[in-house]
Amino acid sequence: MYANRLKELRIAHGYTMEEVGKRVGLKKSSYASYESRYRQPPLEKLKGFSQLYGVSVDYILGLSNERNNEEFIRMKLKELCLKRGLDWESLDIPEDLFLILESILDRAVHNNKQNTQTV
Repeated sequence: MYANRLKELRIAHGYTMEEVGKRVGLKKSSYASYESRYRQPPLEKLKGFSQLYGVSVDYILGLSNERNNEEFIRMKLKELCLKRGLDWESLDIPEDLFLILESILDRAVHNNKQNTQTV
């Protein structure tokens, strides 16, 4: 299942095999071996694909048909905060900003579900 998902995601994002390889630190031939099922990607590379495409590792592995899950979204938010020098655990978000953020996330989840259904 992972081979099909990797190929679908690569094509959907308009990447060549070489571009994906460069973005996750692989040679084109190594990446091609994942899409052809000749080799299985290690966890480190699965994480890289997950971040590149904005989907969960579970989605890539075929364990879920939802491209994103709550834990993945939470992880991405934490990562975004950390990149900006913010401590996620003690971050104090005012209620009005939290409502805007929640609305944006709801819309993103809705869009992802629609995209998943049309794939």
